Amino acid sequence: MSDMTQVARPYARAAFELARAQDTLQAWDDELALLAAIADDARVRTVLADPRVDRAAKSGLVLDIAEGRLSDAVANLVQLLAENGRLPSLPAVRTEFAALKAETEKRVVAQVVSYRKVTQTQERQLLEALRERLGCEVELDCSVDESLLGGVVVRAGDLVIDGSVRGQLNRLAANLSR
Repeated sequence: MSDMTQVARPYARAAFELARAQDTLQAWDDELALLAAIADDARVRTVLADPRVDRAAKSGLVLDIAEGRLSDAVANLVQLLAENGRLPSLPAVRTEFAALKAETEKRVVAQVVSYRKVTQTQERQLLEALRERLGCEVELDCSVDESLLGGVVVRAGDLVIDGSVRGQLNRLAANLSR
């Protein structure tokens, strides 16, 4: 588990509980997606990582970029993250929040990373197989990574299926080194 995930999890859980209590899950998810995109911008990341910039200025920057598109509760989360020096974790907070939301909705977002773009037929086959295995609705988030050398890696919650050539080579190397 990455350090950002560990940092993000308690904030995401608290935000999720508040959003669920207020019946505003989708609004929170949308606003957190916006914040994640802002924090993921290379120029913003540079400012957020700069120890010479004070925390209030960092939260001010994020809030100014979001300009009026955040509820008071989400803006308070931004300020809390800034006070604790955790603004760079915004993308991870959004990811964790989305996972909690999907779990509540009996839905899983499966990340599919493949050597080449997945065809529509392959997407349908993956969806059917994952629905059957996980017993819930599945949404695919497909991306391409040519470093896999071939095959596919699927991550859905705690399930990881590594069918990539790179993964097979790594497992072979590990077995040979024993």
